[in-house]
Amino acid sequence: MRYFVSCRGRAIALTAAPDLPREIRSEPAEVAVSVPAGSRIEIELRQTARARGAFTLGGLHLALSSPLGLWRRAARIGAPREIHVYPNLKQLNEYALLARTNRLALIGVRSSRRTGGDTEFERLRDWHGDDPLNHIDWKATARRDLITSRSFQTTQSQSLCLMVDAGRMMVARSAGAGGETSMLDRAIDAALMLGYVALAQGDRVGLIAYADGVKRQVPSGRGVRQLNRLIHAVHDLHPRLVESRHEDAFLHLRRTERKRSLVVLLTHVIDDTNAEHLHSHVVGLAGRHLPLVVLLQDPDLHGALAAPPANEAEFWRAGAAAHIANWRSAQIERLTKAGALVVDAAPDRLTPAVVSNYLTVKARHLL
Repeated sequence: MRYFVSCRGRAIALTAAPDLPREIRSEPAEVAVSVPAGSRIEIELRQTARARGAFTLGGLHLALSSPLGLWRRAARIGAPREIHVYPNLKQLNEYALLARTNRLALIGVRSSRRTGGDTEFERLRDWHGDDPLNHIDWKATARRDLITSRSFQTTQSQSLCLMVDAGRMMVARSAGAGGETSMLDRAIDAALMLGYVALAQGDRVGLIAYADGVKRQVPSGRGVRQLNRLIHAVHDLHPRLVESRHEDAFLHLRRTERKRSLVVLLTHVIDDTNAEHLHSHVVGLAGRHLPLVVLLQDPDLHGALAAPPANEAEFWRAGAAAHIANWRSAQIERLTKAGALVVDAAPDRLTPAVVSNYLTVKARHLL
């Protein structure tokens, strides 16, 4: 960030420090400079955002020294300005590069071979001489006593709805390459990557983010502009310490998504009440849409299960972790029996797991 300080009178010495929210760090935090008489200087500070969202930069605080250095006067220059910090989109560029070079396995994405072509049956019609022989429908031919061919049309784009839980369950934090991030940050990264991949496949993508009500909503759409809408909708979305109202989100989904869609719900479930609410809504959803429930694992739980207990306290800790793991397995089984696809992934493996399952759905024509 560049600041300009003008001096119309005699030379002055000052210390300058930017007025920043705690999510933005300045390097250096303050700088001491001298401004010659009747001149203007430029102060350049490197500012790094440690979180996404909308923030207000408050200008520059100055401490001006008296000519003899006996006292200092405080001043402030620059009008407040709002900036928007967006999620790190580096992973989108990495995916595009690896997809072009057929190396998606390097980031954990499993490519699935399609079980059929990119066409779907449309109707029966009289056979023409240039029709492929494998398109002849022999049963219809025998019934009509006339060679009959199956006509196909190109598969139409499908719909994907991203549902992101931003309630209290998503406040928990886990370590990552860029420091500690919340469950919601991980879910947003996975949702944006999945949206990017689906849009590249020609699918329609929409989004619903909710906590104690629907907080963000992006109607289904296609193209690069739709990706920009998704990014802007979630860039300032933060987890809230409230109970998630799944019923509000699913009601909004039923009102807005008329076409059968792949509904990807990213959430974190840790108690019976929340699990029961989630299960009841998935049951009601399965007949109309294809639900893909993405459950984020607790890294601490995995660590407690992996490490052999060295004392009594760790023994009881491992036992509690095993009990929770068994409970999660039972919830996953219930969701599967209700007709949902389920992804159970650690936060740092969430994005490739979600994208791989989407590609499997496309390849197997499950939607």
